[in-house]
Amino acid sequence: MNILVTVGTTAFDMLIKAIDKLFEGDQSVNIVAQISSSSSYKPKNFQSFAFSDEFQSYVDAADLIITHAGAGSVYSMLENSKKLVVIPNLTRADNHQLELAKYVHDNNFAVSCFDLTDIKRCVIHAKNTEFEPYQCEKFFGYSIIKDLLK
Repeated sequence: MNILVTVGTTAFDMLIKAIDKLFEGDQSVNIVAQISSSSSYKPKNFQSFAFSDEFQSYVDAADLIITHAGAGSVYSMLENSKKLVVIPNLTRADNHQLELAKYVHDNNFAVSCFDLTDIKRCVIHAKNTEFEPYQCEKFFGYSIIKDLLK
């Protein structure tokens, strides 16, 4: 199984370390990770990169994606109809990642994993689950915002 891990622009070294340790020696997976350019941890057991113009090709090749719960990453992967394991970065000061992880879980769009030691079980669960298809809702509030700015 091809797994892409993505953390966006903010370092999430705890996630990369956990995956590096939990999947060490596991020949049933091929992992590639997009890590932050500010990451201090580089994985030992799989390939990683901070930025790639070919990022979409990594997404396309992935059977499953493990992603932080950043809105940009989560929604773009859902729009690509990818199986996801969403992991909120609970060290952040705000709770938006936790809220988004609960939203995708409650709507059966993806598996949300709230404990880094449980990642492997969450990956297996996501692999074997049929999720609700995500439908992007277009934003039509431009006129409301324009009126508010007058």
